[in-house]
Amino acid sequence: MTLSTTGGRRLLAAAAMAAATLLGSAAAHASGGYDAEDLFFASTRPDQPVREFVERPAGYYTGYLVPYHVLWYWRLRGQSFSPDAVRAFTDLLEKLPREDNGMAETDDAWIEWRKARDDAMAKLDPASPRDRPNMPPPSQRPPNWNTGTLQADPNCFYGDAFRSAAKTLSQRMTRAAGDKSAAPFVLHWLKTQDAVFDTCNKEPGAAPELPAAAPAWLQADHAYQLAARQFYAGELDDADEAFAAIAADKASPWRDLAAYMRLRVLARQNPGDAPSDSGGAEGSKESAEALKKQAELDKQVDAIAPPLLKNPRLKALHPSVHRLAEALRIRYLLPATRMQRLADGLRTIGQPDAAAAKLLLLNHEFRACGFFGGCSYIGPAQTSDLVQWLSTVRGFDGPGSGLEPNGKWRETLSWSRYQRTHDLAWLMAGASLVPVAAANDDKREAELQAALAAVPEDHPARFAATQLRAQRMFAQGRYKEVRELVASTADSPLIAHSLSGQNLVKALLLPTAASEEEWRRLAIRPVVARRDPEAMEAKPSAVPLASAFDEDVVRFLNTRAPLAMWLRLAAEPAMAPALRDSLLETAWTRAVVAGDYATARRAAQMRIASPPQAGTAKGADTIAGIRRSAALPETDGAAWRHLLLERMASTTEVLQPPHWPAAEGIRPTPLKLGVGAGYSERNTVGSYGKWCRPLGVPTSGPQAATAADFEIPAFLPQEERGRQAALVEKLRTVPQDSIYFTQESLALMQRARTDPLVPQALSVAVKMARYTCQDKAAGDWSRKGLQALRTNYPNSPWTAATPYWYGGR
Repeated sequence: MTLSTTGGRRLLAAAAMAAATLLGSAAAHASGGYDAEDLFFASTRPDQPVREFVERPAGYYTGYLVPYHVLWYWRLRGQSFSPDAVRAFTDLLEKLPREDNGMAETDDAWIEWRKARDDAMAKLDPASPRDRPNMPPPSQRPPNWNTGTLQADPNCFYGDAFRSAAKTLSQRMTRAAGDKSAAPFVLHWLKTQDAVFDTCNKEPGAAPELPAAAPAWLQADHAYQLAARQFYAGELDDADEAFAAIAADKASPWRDLAAYMRLRVLARQNPGDAPSDSGGAEGSKESAEALKKQAELDKQVDAIAPPLLKNPRLKALHPSVHRLAEALRIRYLLPATRMQRLADGLRTIGQPDAAAAKLLLLNHEFRACGFFGGCSYIGPAQTSDLVQWLSTVRGFDGPGSGLEPNGKWRETLSWSRYQRTHDLAWLMAGASLVPVAAANDDKREAELQAALAAVPEDHPARFAATQLRAQRMFAQGRYKEVRELVASTADSPLIAHSLSGQNLVKALLLPTAASEEEWRRLAIRPVVARRDPEAMEAKPSAVPLASAFDEDVVRFLNTRAPLAMWLRLAAEPAMAPALRDSLLETAWTRAVVAGDYATARRAAQMRIASPPQAGTAKGADTIAGIRRSAALPETDGAAWRHLLLERMASTTEVLQPPHWPAAEGIRPTPLKLGVGAGYSERNTVGSYGKWCRPLGVPTSGPQAATAADFEIPAFLPQEERGRQAALVEKLRTVPQDSIYFTQESLALMQRARTDPLVPQALSVAVKMARYTCQDKAAGDWSRKGLQALRTNYPNSPWTAATPYWYGGR
């Protein structure tokens, strides 16, 4: 942001579909709606269940989780998944996205434990206090950084500790219910468990002494609780000795879990290097000391882990054993060596749980690079084919990689590797990354098309290959061929179980629709409710109405559909009310900005007639200006432009941009600080949407609009085609919103200097520049607006509330 105190998806469907292919960047839009952005990388996740993805990956993937890419790599190289592999990878992929929300999950487990604990205490010792201020939830305790998982641990405890305690307490309470004499011993167990969970607090409580007449079950429980307390207190040598003794006691019900805890102890005894040291000069080697430590650690792992994996009673913990063991086997190696060993171990699936563990670690390595930087060892310099492929398809240009961001290395590497290997994995990478040739007879383009067409019909990559073929054909204007190709995929068994895949076919057909009726049928499709990886349970499979537009529909509306077509689309009963209303309000702004006041009036009439949405709160009228516009003469352009300024500066209305917002680059107004009685000149708010790109589409870069983006559908009447061409030319000249509204405010000042709207509109327009696109012109006009405000309205409270001009972020 510049502050002055002196003046203070390319190709219509193809663009969207490029985002939904195997190696694109935003598959979410193929089924409607927008995905949130992940903490580390922009993320998209498959909408079908993870099992469906593993068994029939018809082109879906996630841009954040590396394991999805590795699964694709294996499938592209012909490896099949056994039932055990499906189970292992399903468990892993469902677990991974929740890792960043581990603290919330731990808090939930803590709440569950607290309720069970308080209920039990009320029965066992009614006089005891319920409130325990020295036991805050895990999220309120200082975290410990775990270098093994590259994330913060919830202090000492994971959620499973609280869940296990709650389960054990339930069993002990059942014992007390059947034997009243056991109640004092269960109370002792509960107080000891409180002491275990107090361990990491600033003032931990003391564990009670074991009663002299304690039964055998309590003696065993007490021994395990004391060992756990030592573990959480960091007394690791003592904890290991205690767990070893319990594991050797065949009479202890805790012997198996104690044996597993020895591996947990080993992991805490060997935390490895700090994450900030994850970099390292390329070509550097491990020190003799590090290699010695790793060799010693390997021996310890070999002594503990194999017996655990042979124990059928610990089967539920086998995945955790593999994860810990695999992490420990690379604990003291340099990042480049860790990456190489993981990649070598992932050439084939092998033992499924071990492969899942390696996938988890590989994901952490990529995350560490994205988070901390300094990762020259990831990229084309890495000798592993798998890591090269992952770096290429993910576009890893992270800090320290030595690669030019968005450079041509991905295109060059993917094509050269395909030429050398003719491997299907590299074919898919090249077909996604190599620019489309303008000429149909280009040799490289012809080779790519032929290779994609040769993917067998029953191969998991067939549908993704067909998508890529269609996209590349569309980019060349071969629309008839695209339609014939895509139509044949509608019954593909690869997408029979995926509503998103079926929507994808509709999206690819949409640009070549033969009639407006067909276009609407293809455009209005139910949004597939995706499996939310951060939710604890799956959401319904789909919603009944189209509640969002896919990226391809958005692009079509912004560049190819005349406003009359927008209004006909809004009349479709299959659209969700909120989507319909938003479409009409956007059409209203688009028409007013373009000077088509007759269409704006029709849009206003339709919006006014729209039934109120269920659950709409009473309050200020958010379309008051639209209601007024229905009575404005279509010939009074000044009145329409004045109303547009009023709505821009309004504290209660939402002014939609004249372009349907895409999934990125559009933000709601950041000036909306609050509304209501507290509104004043010093609490300037606005309710507008940003528009930064002409016609809502990029003008440069790989997603830049092409001639195909502006080809008006042949099924429209000639009169509408002409109006759309004129509209496009008009909207091409409209500047971004902060400039536009500053210019309109200055024009109103020239027409009616005493109009009270002028200083208000100037104030809001100047402040809009603070949050607008980066553009020198934005700063120039913001400065002009503030100068006009100060010069012409020096005593206005709006001037006093506008001390700066802004150059945009």
